[in-house]
Amino acid sequence: MDFETIKQKINSDNMDDNQIPQKIGDLKTSNMPIQKVRKSMRDEIITQLICIVIFFSAPSFIEMHRLPKTTYYIIIFITNLITLGYLIKMSWFLNKTSNLSNNSKATIVSFIYDLKLTLEVYKTAIISGSLLLPLAMVSLFRGSIKIDEEVFNDLILLNMPNTTLILYVFGYILIAILIYFITVCWSNKLYGVHIKNLEKILKEFDC
Repeated sequence: MDFETIKQKINSDNMDDNQIPQKIGDLKTSNMPIQKVRKSMRDEIITQLICIVIFFSAPSFIEMHRLPKTTYYIIIFITNLITLGYLIKMSWFLNKTSNLSNNSKATIVSFIYDLKLTLEVYKTAIISGSLLLPLAMVSLFRGSIKIDEEVFNDLILLNMPNTTLILYVFGYILIAILIYFITVCWSNKLYGVHIKNLEKILKEFDC
């Protein structure tokens, strides 16, 4: 083996030594967005559970007619079933990612994949559940004992002029669109930015 060959081998070994710490650093850096995602999910689970308690206890503070009160509880029950569905999915995700001591590329790829699946469930549940909330709020406030019960009955039975009905439908569609965009923006702010950071780290790792 001549001198030039030996020199090239030494230079190659030095390059590999420089790359290894950088990749290890990338893996350690990846733990930061991962932990932020986990913290956001834990906080959201607690917040949603508190909201469930508040929604179920709300009629206790407002005197309501029997029909609107029953309607409110039915809608809130359905909404909370949907909410509990994605909370269970979030809890499963947190449990699965509770031990990330294996800081490998495969671990990060698996984390991103599971997070994206969880977020799809999250978005679907939030949007579908939130679309029922306007009906619950109408039942809560229009069903008050201070308001004539016929007002709520006419609203539920759609006993109103066509122009008024069109306005209600149009308003509900606007609320639905608004809920969709708020949900997407909220999930991107909480989790989407961390997914991009993790994917960026993976690209750097492949370099």
